[in-house]
Amino acid sequence: MSISSISSSTSTTSTSSTSSSSSSLDTDKFLSLLVEQLKNQDPLNPTDTSEIMSQMVSFASYQQTAESNDSLSTISTNLNSIASALDISV
Repeated sequence: MSISSISSSTSTTSTSSTSSSSSSLDTDKFLSLLVEQLKNQDPLNPTDTSEIMSQMVSFASYQQTAESNDSLSTISTNLNSIASALDISV
């Protein structure tokens, strides 16, 4: 396998991660992208371990924020339904 084919695979993986970031990114997609990134890295210049850890921490933070948003949305919906049942304007 030549270096140019590795480079093209890596750029394809980068493009995939950019297009996926605009949509909802779940844990399975993130882990599959991470595995692909590790598979297609340049053997002569491997990805730094701290960069991988940084990506994992960033994703964990994103996932926690998304879960908090979902919980707050549920709470808001419940409060609105309680307020309308009690005939209170919010």
